[in-house]
Parts: sequence; structure tokens; C-alpha cells
Amino acid sequence: MSSFNGINTALTALRTQRQGLELAGQNIANAGTEGYTRQRLETSSIGGSPVAAFWSTPNKFSTGQGVQVTSVNRLQDAYMDARVRSEHERKAATDTNHDVLVDVERVYNEPSDNGLQAQLTDLWSGFADVADNPGDLGSRTQLLTRAQSVAGTLNAASAELAGQYTERRTQLVNNVNDINAAAKQLASLNEAVVRAKAAGVSANELSDQRDTAALKLTELTGGQLTRGADDSITITLGGSNLVSGSTSRDLKVTNGADIASAGADPVTLKWVDTDTVATGAGGKAGALLNGLNTVLPDQLARFDKVANALTTTINTANAAGFTKAGAAGGALMSGTTAATIKVATTNPADIAASASGTQALGGGNADAMARLGSKSGGADEVYRTNVADIGMRVRAAEQAATTQGTITNQVDSARSATSGVNLDEELTSMITYQRSYEAAAKVMSTVDSMLDTLINRMGV
Repeated sequence: MSSFNGINTALTALRTQRQGLELAGQNIANAGTEGYTRQRLETSSIGGSPVAAFWSTPNKFSTGQGVQVTSVNRLQDAYMDARVRSEHERKAATDTNHDVLVDVERVYNEPSDNGLQAQLTDLWSGFADVADNPGDLGSRTQLLTRAQSVAGTLNAASAELAGQYTERRTQLVNNVNDINAAAKQLASLNEAVVRAKAAGVSANELSDQRDTAALKLTELTGGQLTRGADDSITITLGGSNLVSGSTSRDLKVTNGADIASAGADPVTLKWVDTDTVATGAGGKAGALLNGLNTVLPDQLARFDKVANALTTTINTANAAGFTKAGAAGGALMSGTTAATIKVATTNPADIAASASGTQALGGGNADAMARLGSKSGGADEVYRTNVADIGMRVRAAEQAATTQGTITNQVDSARSATSGVNLDEELTSMITYQRSYEAAAKVMSTVDSMLDTLINRMGV
């Protein structure tokens, strides 16, 4: 190696170690940046020319020409990134499903001293009070008041579920707006990354931003991600492209304007450009669709079943008795759904307490009605079944959300260990680059001193 070649070797070392120091600083600066992937400097030695040049003098003892930076790589694990997207999508779905069920459980308000079960118990006790004293106007009036309380609670449950449906549908609309915005952002970043790589410019930070956008989109939609030959990302939903290269498509929410129409006209996601149904939605959007089209309508149907059982059993039993005037009993309740059930009369005398038309003050029929609470298939049994069912569903959803949260945290930690910034490692790298820089500077100084001796001090 000539003395002048030694200067070039030291110079390449100085440049490389300086770039390494800068990269360590970049990693440290972004240690807390969401989605940032640690970067590493890849270097290689500079050897002699593999092709002999004219007048060249080969030297088998050549020490090379220094060092060069070949690339700045992101420490990325494709398998781990795919696991992160998959587990985050599941977590978004389980969390949303749990939220929907917890809100529904609040409608039941059980166990409680003023819940529907307690009110039904009071209602049957009211019939027993009338049976004990059929001629007492106060007992009859109190019975109608308790019946109105039961009907009012069922009305309120129906209204609450309808309100939750409206709120969840609005949430889905907002979620779809977020999906459309994230899809546009991902398409834009796709274009930027492809252009940067084509121009030979580092696209590491742009790739980090793009991966973060892709993760968000996966959480919202459950879409499938693939990479093209040009490293562009494609997100598909039910086999149709949501994002492809620099192009994105918009989604919209249609149908199912209210809970009453959800059964016959369920909420649907559609592509804006073709007005066709977008299938395969998962993540948060899929869980919201399930809540709107399955969970909430099913719970309303369960309350309707309670209301229907209550109206049917009470009216049937009252029709079997007789009023104080000796007339056959009529309907005490009207409406067969939770939204429409109400007390059909305000006249306490309409309660057919007597089991015989010749015993005006008999209480036999009222006594039979007091036992309706234990009737098989009655309102109490239907309601208790509903309460047990929603309790088990919420518990299962809670366990699923907790388990998925733990799995997601573990996967995030594994990815962070692979791709995240480790400050101890970066500080070690900084010291290594610093000492290497000092050593290269020392080589430069030594060669300079040798050249000074050679040029200025070896003359005649």
C-alpha cells in the first residue's frame, strides 16, 4: 500500500464510522417513535480491481482500498410483522365484541333490586294481594301500577337497545371513514416508497410509516396484505383490492337504518365505485357489523319474547276469571313486543280475580295468576334464560379479549426485541464507532507524518 493510498483508506474509514455514528443517533432519537424500525449499517471492504489495468503491477500482498457502506437496512422480520398484524386484527375484533356485549348487559341491570326480575316478582305478589283481599281497591290499583312498571321497563329496554344500535351504526360509519382515510394514506406512501427506491434514495422512514398505516388498516378491516415485486403493498378485502400500489378504493355503509329493519335489511359495507357488497370484513369493522346485524337484534328479540310471554299468560289467565260485576275477564295487557307492551286498562275493576261468575269477591283466579311466575315457558323463565345467556356471553367475550390482549402484547414484545431500538446496543455501537473514528483519524495523522518526513526531510 502506498502512502497516498493509506490516506484514502483512512478517509473511507472516517466517512464510514461517521455515518455509523449518525445512524446510531437516528436510532436513539426514534427509540420512542411508534412504528420505527431499528436500522443497521452494512459495510464491506474495498479490494483491488478484479480486472488488470494497463501498466498495472499486481501485488499479492495488497491490503485493499478501505471500507465502504453497502446499505442501511431495517432490522425487519417479515414473519413477525405478519404475526403482529394478525394478532392486532384479532384484538380489535375481540375488544369491540366485548364492548358491544357489555353495553347490552347494562340494559338487563341484573341482579338488582329494581331490575325486571324484581318487578316481575312484585307483579305476581300483587296478584296474591288481590287474591287475599279481592274487594280492596288499593290492592287492585297497586297491581296495575306494578304492571305498568314492568311494561315501562320493557319499553325502556327496547328504547335502549334501539339507541345502542344507532350509536354503533354511527361508530361503523366513522370507522369506514377512518378506513378510507387510511387506505388513501397507504396508497400515497406506497407511491413514495416505490419512487424513492427507484431513485436510489433511502426509503426506510417512509417504509416505517407505511407499515404503521398498513397495521392500522388491518386492525380496522381485517384485510389481507401482500407485497409486490416493486415492494408496494396490496390490501385485499374479500378478494377485492382495497389498496393496490398508488390506488385506493372507498367503502360506504348502507341499509339497516334502525334496529327494526336490521333483520330484513341488514347493515352492509359496499364499494363506492361499483356499489357492490364488500365481503370478508374483519377486525373492528367486522365486529361492529356482527353487533349490528346479530347481537343487538337478537337481544331485542329476546326482550320481545319476554313481553309476548307476559301479555299472553296474563291475558289468558285473566280471561279465565270474572270481575266483581260477574263479567268474564278481558285483556289486562296489550302489545306483544318490548316496544309496544303496555297495560290495557286503567280500571282496577277489570282485574278478574274471581274464579266464578257467582262469587263477585272470590280470589281464586287471582291466586292462580299469582303462580304465573313459576309457569313453564312464562315470562320469568324466558327472562332468566336471557339473563344467564348474556352473562355467559359477556364472560366469554371478556376472557377472549383478555387472552387476545396478552397474546398481542407478547407478539409486540417479540417484534420490539427484533426490530425495536435497544438503547444499550445503540450506546455500545456509538462507542465502537467513536473509537473506530479516532483510530482512523490516528491512521490519517500517522500517514500524514510519514509523507511529511518523506517529502520535506529526505532531500539533499
